[in-house]
Amino acid sequence: MRKSGVVSKDVKGKDNEVYHDIISLFKIYRSVNWKMQIKINQVKQCFHTEYGTDVDEFLDSVYQAGMDINLDMEDMRERIESINQANKYLKLIDEAVELMRKYHPQGEKYYWVLYYTYMSAYRAENTDEILDKLEPHFPRIPRMHRATYFRWRDKAFEAVSNILWGYETKNQQILKQVNQNYQE
Repeated sequence: MRKSGVVSKDVKGKDNEVYHDIISLFKIYRSVNWKMQIKINQVKQCFHTEYGTDVDEFLDSVYQAGMDINLDMEDMRERIESINQANKYLKLIDEAVELMRKYHPQGEKYYWVLYYTYMSAYRAENTDEILDKLEPHFPRIPRMHRATYFRWRDKAFEAVSNILWGYETKNQQILKQVNQNYQE
């Protein structure tokens, strides 16, 4: 049984759900984002110390001069690639959330629920604090009920999950239902 990032045919059942666990993905989003900002800042400082210039200015001058960046920066290459890869994943999540916000019929409210629960730099202490943060965004609702918050959060997870991985979950449910009906 392999678990390397690509789901092999050997991984079946509950193990396969690990790759599409949207809740776990959002639970680590804030800390990954924070660590990425720190790493990016460290690379920028290292660049400035070593080359006496900003990273962007340095790269522009290297490309304009036609130099081979691979020879000069072998020691930083692996670090930069790691940061770049993690940054791509964060951007993918951000883009999925933004798509949900723009095009889903309930996208705006789902966005704010996800934002204050998982994506903002500040981590709320409890659900009541999140509800306080949500209040200005929903003036028609005097105080959002906890059940409403959890229902919206689950629907937001479903919407973002559908954007990231397609409607695979729904398709599997439909296939399962058809299969059960066919066997009867």
